[in-house]
Amino acid sequence: DAVNQTNEILNPNNYIAPNGFVYIRVSNAQGCYNVAKVTLVVIPPVYSDKLKDVTICAEDQTTLDAGPGFKSYEWSTGATTQTIKAGIGVYWVKLKTGECITTQTVKVLPSEQPVVSGIDISNNTITVSVIGGTPAYKYSIDNITWQDSNVFNNLSRGDHKVYVKDAYDCDPIEIGIVVPNLVNVITPNADGINDVIDYSALASKQNLIMNVFDRYGNKIFQADRSNGYKWDGTQGGR
Repeated sequence: DAVNQTNEILNPNNYIAPNGFVYIRVSNAQGCYNVAKVTLVVIPPVYSDKLKDVTICAEDQTTLDAGPGFKSYEWSTGATTQTIKAGIGVYWVKLKTGECITTQTVKVLPSEQPVVSGIDISNNTITVSVIGGTPAYKYSIDNITWQDSNVFNNLSRGDHKVYVKDAYDCDPIEIGIVVPNLVNVITPNADGINDVIDYSALASKQNLIMNVFDRYGNKIFQADRSNGYKWDGTQGGR
């Protein structure tokens, strides 16, 4: 068409085409001309194979690396380096190859925290049940010494803290428990021995109530915050 001067591309700056050819007719005042063949090569977007979504602890930061081989880098943080330090969030980077720029998005996600679903207390032994997060779990009662087992033996009576973390080794979750002095017999005869049931060690628990029933199922006493979670074995002063 360039020879016949038909189907002219009227706006070459905005010409869009896949890979192919266009022809340019060059002429002078005397009517002499020549036709130049121009090869169009469409460069596909060039993404970083190294830059991937990453999961980290919520309190940590990670290094996002777009990888080498690009002419320039421009991050959503304003950085122009190959790598940046990043916390939880969504980031983008403009990667320049030749004169072409590709925008690539990357996510830094928080790891799912494990959850203590239950704690079974049997005498001086506790068993911790955990769900969520990423196994395997680690357990501790001092946040120093960690173990794989979810069972702790020979704990003293009173308050304790249980710490749990998962495979991401993030800051552990912390649960407060009480190993109570379990009493199932009292002799309220004022001799100073076993005269009172005392569960005041559990006073830190929310909405705790202890009810006492007789053999017929009649409620005869309620131990709560008002009386210090204690019962002296009497009903109505008798």
